[in-house]
Amino acid sequence: MTPKKQVSPVIRISREKRDASARATHLEAATRKFLVTTNERKQMSTKTNFKRLALVAVASLGLGVLSSVPSQAAVVGTPTVTVAAGTATVAKSDSTTAATIAVRYFAATANVDTAAITVTLGSQPTGGGSPALQITFKDTATATGVTTVAKGVGGAALSGSSDSIVATTIPVIANTAGSSFAAAKIGVHLASQTTRVAGTYTFNYIVRFYDAGVNNSTLTQAGTGDIVVTDGSVAAAGAVSAAGQSKAVLKGGATWTASGNSTDIDSVVSAVNTPSSSTPSAVIRVTQLTADGSVSRESITVTTNIGNVGTDSGSVIGKTVTLVGDADGIQDIGIFADGTSGTATITIKTTSVTFTSKTVTFYSTTVAKYEVAVLGSVIGGSAANALLVKTYDAAGNLIVDDTSAYAYSDNLDVIATGGTAAIPTGTACAYSAASGGQICSLTGSANGTANITIKNKSTGALSTVSSTAVKLTVNTLLPAKVSIAFDKATYAPGEAAYIIVKAVDSAGNPVAPNATSTDLLASGGISATVAFGNGSETTTATAVNLRFTTASSNGYASNTAIGLYKVYMPASGGTVKISATGGSALPAAGQVAVTASATVTDSGVAALAAVTALATTVASLKTLNTTLTNLVLKIQKKVKA
Repeated sequence: MTPKKQVSPVIRISREKRDASARATHLEAATRKFLVTTNERKQMSTKTNFKRLALVAVASLGLGVLSSVPSQAAVVGTPTVTVAAGTATVAKSDSTTAATIAVRYFAATANVDTAAITVTLGSQPTGGGSPALQITFKDTATATGVTTVAKGVGGAALSGSSDSIVATTIPVIANTAGSSFAAAKIGVHLASQTTRVAGTYTFNYIVRFYDAGVNNSTLTQAGTGDIVVTDGSVAAAGAVSAAGQSKAVLKGGATWTASGNSTDIDSVVSAVNTPSSSTPSAVIRVTQLTADGSVSRESITVTTNIGNVGTDSGSVIGKTVTLVGDADGIQDIGIFADGTSGTATITIKTTSVTFTSKTVTFYSTTVAKYEVAVLGSVIGGSAANALLVKTYDAAGNLIVDDTSAYAYSDNLDVIATGGTAAIPTGTACAYSAASGGQICSLTGSANGTANITIKNKSTGALSTVSSTAVKLTVNTLLPAKVSIAFDKATYAPGEAAYIIVKAVDSAGNPVAPNATSTDLLASGGISATVAFGNGSETTTATAVNLRFTTASSNGYASNTAIGLYKVYMPASGGTVKISATGGSALPAAGQVAVTASATVTDSGVAALAAVTALATTVASLKTLNTTLTNLVLKIQKKVKA
């Protein structure tokens, strides 16, 4: 046991004083800290309370604002109406040149708090012609969003044909949701069909606002707007033509004529090479405009390698000419034949713009050779387009006139083309731009065959150029039976397919086009085990259009008469079967069921097969790699030995 040590009284007293002093110091520090902390908390609490009060005040104000929207329909606040001037020219006035009136307001209730705009013609320049005002809706969206706009009371379309839009067709702006902004912009322009003069036209507008259909006259706004018309038909001095606005367009013929919507599209032009210095074979219209669409008239330089170029009247003509554009910025440039065959390349450029080169093919009417394609190998007793003839001059240019190809038959009893065997005459063939050659329409006289030769003159005695003969068959017999088939055995999902109907006589020979096809099939026509895709032709008719077909125009070529239907295969794989029954136009023996089928490949199966094939290839490569590795190891061992 450790003896208890006695502490000296002096030391004990000293310790007690020190401890008391420490306690006092600690107490003072704690008290000061508590007081400071408490004061800070009080101050923070005061600030927080102010903030909370401020937030409550703001919220109350916000709620007050929200609650200020009337419970009944009303246009809230002050609407805004903004007007912008329009621009037009003597030559052009449409919606793109219109002045605008933009209206924006806050509507409390959908569809009933509306705005209506009335516009009337105001002042005009002397001789202004009092053009009608026309109104169109422009954009209906603003930065704050909105709104569906009814184009007239009840959604009626605007037609603004008078100079004051009547009350039943005035533009009406309406929002589709309550407590939201409604906004729209209308365009006001001078009617394009009325003559205008340069100067400023004014219009008067009144915008009325309706609370639940009742006019709130305190909100009505009225004023005037301007449409400034300039003489844009005359080029300004120093105006610079712009490539993006200017254009040069080629048309065939002695005068430039636009047709339909092709004013910006070049025509394909072939012309006889007979020389002329006054009548052009084609005309290029050059239209010059500045970047802002105004008229310009820079000098125009035109060059050709074949023929001549110049004014369309022929007053200026040559291989290269430089012309000054007309005051309205439009210049017609003629292309003239000079007796040379070939393709003329014409270059056109102004001081600032170079246009795409144009081409005109000049041909000689003197025939050098023929190319004959059989459109229909079997014809009947009605006229049928049997041959397509392409006629060329010595330079290899296609001749497009109607006096250079005549069809001659060597068996006039079967196909009578004209004249007698001793003094034959030919049947003229007619040029078809769509077919790119001359079509020979022939008619059979009796069943049999005949060889047809194309010659360059209407009488055999005068003809100097002939084609190789082609054989045609005449069959005037009616169909005895039909067959149906697909043009292929296998299709991809959704692929276009052709169903082909063939008709033959009792001997199995193809019948002619236009043979009796009414009721060639029984009721229901051709049916399928699965539905074909969208865009497929209907196959259920009993009548069949038996005709010759070409790949370019029909998608499938046949020079014997067939019925043809284009369908789209289903999206899923499997077998597609079609069936039909011969109709009452056939003898009893031909009124039987016929079928055909095709396979649509399954994309999933095809993909699996491809993956399997790839896996097999990879396995083979792996085996080959192992074999090569073992061989290399053997060689290494032998080398070391």
